[in-house]
Amino acid sequence: VQSQMDQIRDAGIDEISSSWWGKGSPEDQRLGLVVAAASRDSVAVAAHIEPYPGRSVASVAADVAYLRGFGIHTFYIYRAFDFAPSDWAPVLDALHKQSVTVFAQTGLPGLAAAGHFDGVYTYDIVTYGGGFLVRYCSEAHALHLACAPSVGPGYEALRGAGDPKVKPRSQGKTYDAMWQAAIAAGADRVTITSYNEWGEGTQ
Repeated sequence: VQSQMDQIRDAGIDEISSSWWGKGSPEDQRLGLVVAAASRDSVAVAAHIEPYPGRSVASVAADVAYLRGFGIHTFYIYRAFDFAPSDWAPVLDALHKQSVTVFAQTGLPGLAAAGHFDGVYTYDIVTYGGGFLVRYCSEAHALHLACAPSVGPGYEALRGAGDPKVKPRSQGKTYDAMWQAAIAAGADRVTITSYNEWGEGTQ
């Protein structure tokens, strides 16, 4: 883990978002190790809260309180709109008083604004390619949301997850083009899918 953090630091990445599947999950049990290794390299740790069984808006609020105990203040909610924006708004209003930043994974910034999120990210580099990002960040900024589009080197998950969709790497050209698109879109931060998502071929 430390060697991975060293690589992340040496690449100039200043924050990692660790996949988290709820209290007691293997990811939860390893989080202390991840935070300690990241801290030694002055890399911040955010939590990528996944759609674990029984997840609800209320459970996510409790998760944020728990994860703040690890020194985490930035949260990315994958599939945020499994729940209505009207359910998120009062919960996020309360969380903002705790100095946390919460991003919604969505291609629709209007939903995130209605839910009182701080920003948006895409994660899915197949559905949301480089050509989508200028409009995406423009819409987010018009709604006073931070725009954190996701870039990635490619996607091939047939063996890992049975998904037949493929986004070819094209010997690095796919990754370069997505970075150029994110920069041109005026992204506030760029999220990378992913450092080590071997199951989806985005590593």
